[in-house]
Amino acid sequence: MAGRRPGGVLQILRFFILLDTTEALHHMKRPPLAYISRRSETVPLVVTNLCSETIYPGIVSQSGTPPSSGGFELQTGQQMNFTVGADWQGRVWGRTNCSFNSQGTGPANAGGNNGGGSACGTGDCGGIVDCKATGQTPVTLAEFTLATSSGQTFYDISLVDGYNLPLAIISLYPESDNSSLTQIPPNLTNPICIGTAALLTAQGDVSDSNSGTNSSYPIPLDESLSISDVASWCPWDLQVNIPTVPFDGVYSYPDTNIQRPGFDPCFSACAKFGQAADCCTGSYDSPNVCKPSSYSTAAKSVCPDAYSYGTCNVASSKLPELSGSEAFDDQTSTFIIPSGGGFEVTFCPTGRSSNILKVYKQQLAQLSETGSVSESMLEAMRGT
Repeated sequence: MAGRRPGGVLQILRFFILLDTTEALHHMKRPPLAYISRRSETVPLVVTNLCSETIYPGIVSQSGTPPSSGGFELQTGQQMNFTVGADWQGRVWGRTNCSFNSQGTGPANAGGNNGGGSACGTGDCGGIVDCKATGQTPVTLAEFTLATSSGQTFYDISLVDGYNLPLAIISLYPESDNSSLTQIPPNLTNPICIGTAALLTAQGDVSDSNSGTNSSYPIPLDESLSISDVASWCPWDLQVNIPTVPFDGVYSYPDTNIQRPGFDPCFSACAKFGQAADCCTGSYDSPNVCKPSSYSTAAKSVCPDAYSYGTCNVASSKLPELSGSEAFDDQTSTFIIPSGGGFEVTFCPTGRSSNILKVYKQQLAQLSETGSVSESMLEAMRGT
């Protein structure tokens, strides 16, 4: 067997050093950066709804020039196009089962859902349409830090605050005027997280039409889990609505094995219980001490390219800032790409979750180190 080139090992090590894992400094906790670049001062941010129901996406900015809206209605098949500053740092998530008053300033019914003032079943942000704070847990998050001192963009899918909707992030680098970006193939940049069985394709079906993939550079998809595995991945006591009878009224055998509903949002252990060991706080505030819970292990198996544990937004309804979430599995969760391009966030993609960071670890390390893709890298990823 041919020996591995020392340079390849060094590039992977440099890639991990960039993640600051010794201090567990998640990119959303990095200080704002004054963006100075020859590239465009604004980039596109597109939000697409492929869910079978209307959703209300929320967007909250931590720094930089924000989009023109912090929340809006998005019907099935609709898409909203925004621009954000090339220095933008923020989060995008989806809200479900929402009902607002005609002004969008509160829930439609007095007291909101369960009398708590919420207008949405999941992801609510104080009962208003135009969000000013991150959504209440559980939420699937798309997180972006577009400008850093290294000239790179950091982004991720986070399940640290729980899971409510499938989500994909699609690089819009082909629309950039930066030649070093347009050459980056989609199988390095477009993570997918599908933890909802109804949207999962069968094992062996690697078709994916929603996440920017193509036949030349197909996104590596995880095929290890069956549809039944994904239907029951959330630990029983972390389900938002723990069923007492089957959602279709039909009991399986034995009767204690109750079938779950198709829409089954899941709290993280931290969001549900708030214990230091689950939230990586107090004496557990270190990646060397805080270890994955049963939730984070299950979440990582369903969505290999997503963050799964760390400190979470347990008090998200009070957050004017975004620094509450900090993830400790950076080495298998962060995407680091040259700055200058925009992104599309797609809710409810169909297919399978991606496994990019594991399959293309060495190529991503090289991209992080050099800021571009070489012809040899492209050849290694072509049609694999």
